[in-house]
Amino acid sequence: MNRKKWLLSVLVAVALISALLDGLFYWFHIDTNPATDSLRYFLFIVLLVLWIEADSQDYPQITRPFDYGFLVYLFWLPYFPYYLWRTRGPLGLLMFPGFLVLLLLGLLIGIGIDTVRAG
Repeated sequence: MNRKKWLLSVLVAVALISALLDGLFYWFHIDTNPATDSLRYFLFIVLLVLWIEADSQDYPQITRPFDYGFLVYLFWLPYFPYYLWRTRGPLGLLMFPGFLVLLLLGLLIGIGIDTVRAG
């Protein structure tokens, strides 16, 4: 398994495991620790930036300056949709909401639990 597939699978695994734990904590009315929430978002962003850096090596149209990784860390939010558009075209714009859903999956599970409890 190459590096970018490994990073993407770890990113998805971290998002799914943390969302499952958030859902369980929410279901049983247990408050989560804010430090673990911050760690989850930080880990997601680091894995996402590492994936962008590894994936960009396959695309010659992406210019990689000397501090490319650091620049992606600083400007990951506006750069990520642009990167997906430049490398994958319209399909990249469909991938971007998928990454956002992964990032916010714990929140979406909490909304789903509220919907089930209300109905």
